[in-house]
Amino acid sequence: MQKKTDYKKLIRKIAITAVFAAFAVALKAFTNAVLNIPIFGIKIGFAGIFTFFPAILCGPVWGGIASALSDVLGYLIAPDGAYIPWLTLTAFCGGVIKGLLWMLLTKKAGKKLRVILLSVFVLIGSAGAAFHISLHNDGLINGLAAKQAELPSKGAVTGRQAAGEYSFLTSLTVDLAKYKNDTFTLTNVSAGGDTELPSVMILDGYETKITKIGPKALRNVKGAVTVPESYKTIADDALGDNKDVTLIRGKAGSAAESFAKKANVLFEAVEADGKKTFDGSSGETEFEFSSSDNYRKNLAICINMLVLGLELTGLIGMLFVIINILLARGEKTGERTAEIIKIAIAVTVAGIITTTVNTFILRELLDAWRGKEFLILYVPRLVEELLVCVLHTYIISILYGSIVHGGIKKEIDKLK
Repeated sequence: MQKKTDYKKLIRKIAITAVFAAFAVALKAFTNAVLNIPIFGIKIGFAGIFTFFPAILCGPVWGGIASALSDVLGYLIAPDGAYIPWLTLTAFCGGVIKGLLWMLLTKKAGKKLRVILLSVFVLIGSAGAAFHISLHNDGLINGLAAKQAELPSKGAVTGRQAAGEYSFLTSLTVDLAKYKNDTFTLTNVSAGGDTELPSVMILDGYETKITKIGPKALRNVKGAVTVPESYKTIADDALGDNKDVTLIRGKAGSAAESFAKKANVLFEAVEADGKKTFDGSSGETEFEFSSSDNYRKNLAICINMLVLGLELTGLIGMLFVIINILLARGEKTGERTAEIIKIAIAVTVAGIITTTVNTFILRELLDAWRGKEFLILYVPRLVEELLVCVLHTYIISILYGSIVHGGIKKEIDKLK
């Protein structure tokens, strides 16, 4: 009889895990349900909300299974980049951690947990305020949020930082964006004869390579054009209707040779050219460029994460705990409000641990991340995770009462 009862419990746990995992996969893959926050440059998914319930209803292992299934099935149905098995493993561990924390917190007093959680959110909000004051005093932010168009160029920021004009917190924020380089595209050349295109752009003292030639950029050129090896992309219609370009010079096997063949223009192979620099001055030949503005875009995102991200996380978290305290006064035992605090702790701690491990993994596996300082990769992801955890906690708390204390309570009790 005991074996039969255990078998029924196993079936119920499988069914509950499958249902919640299905909800998570549907949100992750089919509906692409995400909350876009452009000012932070992040997307907040809602799949993790449903993988939380198997962990607390059925046990840690079932929470891990639901999280792993959500990761694998979500990728199979709607792939997004390369599949990394290690991230599935960390997703499983994250689900297990949520379940373990829930079990460990079950016997803890709600009042102590509220004090701890409130203190954490106060520290988070205070950190955001400290960054805000520092960045405002150093002239990088004037209002609530940083605007890309109002930020200085990479050369100006690098110069001020090297001169020691930034405080510690401002320098830390600037360092988060230091790996982002702008891509310069040649958009127009005005030359009456043979011309050599510049390979390097200097803007506010910062030097970067020019890598692209845009559509119709060579429409006003005559004679021969020497294209440095730094140019990796040349638009097929870079000449426009120009028939006056008679020769393209460049290194054999480079983008210049490929372009010459497509444009049906003679090509002459030359040795690796020296560096020709454009610093904004104009001579007989005039050059016009457009910038991808990657650096200022990334810097604005980093600033807003460390300022608004931390401030909002701290403020929303403090309101969450304060509301919880007020609700607890109206309860006889305070059990339900204490459970909500446990949700917040389980979700947040598991999220932080998973994000930390994932950052180490991605730093080793992604070429774009390899060699970069860990904190520069980790801090924006940590702030993003904190904001996600706070929002998830709010939604889970709303669903928790109807699921655990609602009409299906009798079925859930059979799992115990």
